[in-house]
Amino acid sequence: MADWPQSRPFNKTHISVSSLQGTLNGGVSSIGSAAWPIANRAIYAPFRLSFPFSVSAMWVIVGTAISGSVDLGIYSADGTRLVSSGIGTPTSINSIYSVTFTDIVLAPGQYFMAMSNGIVGQFQRISLTGVSHQRATGCFQQATAHPLPSTAAFAAVTTAYLPCVGITSKSTI
Repeated sequence: MADWPQSRPFNKTHISVSSLQGTLNGGVSSIGSAAWPIANRAIYAPFRLSFPFSVSAMWVIVGTAISGSVDLGIYSADGTRLVSSGIGTPTSINSIYSVTFTDIVLAPGQYFMAMSNGIVGQFQRISLTGVSHQRATGCFQQATAHPLPSTAAFAAVTTAYLPCVGITSKSTI
């Protein structure tokens, strides 16, 4: 037996835009409830996996007012939609809105968490120090993308708005 401690498998159950695998690495100026930038816009936030990850659910934190419908999904690096919740409507303010999927196992690699909103609803969002920071981290947007399309048409972000969104391997949050 080796003298060094044995490492255990990585036991991460949640990945969000603010986790180590997610979009952010500094540059946050504020977190709070704010209106979705433009109705029917999709926002794509990148994340990278160095291990297989089984996704059971996806979530977003609703803000101080509810309006509109939401679609949550995961895309591959080339813009192919791997899973989507379909259009749903959050019912409680200042709470977590979650959707479950039939488990999908993501192999190591680059992916995007995606969210679209049909109306300018309120969500907890991370306001970055500027659009350039969000562009540098690999975020994209798409106009007229509600519900989420089968293939993303990535475009440069124009607002420093990133929803507090994430994925989990747990069926309940």
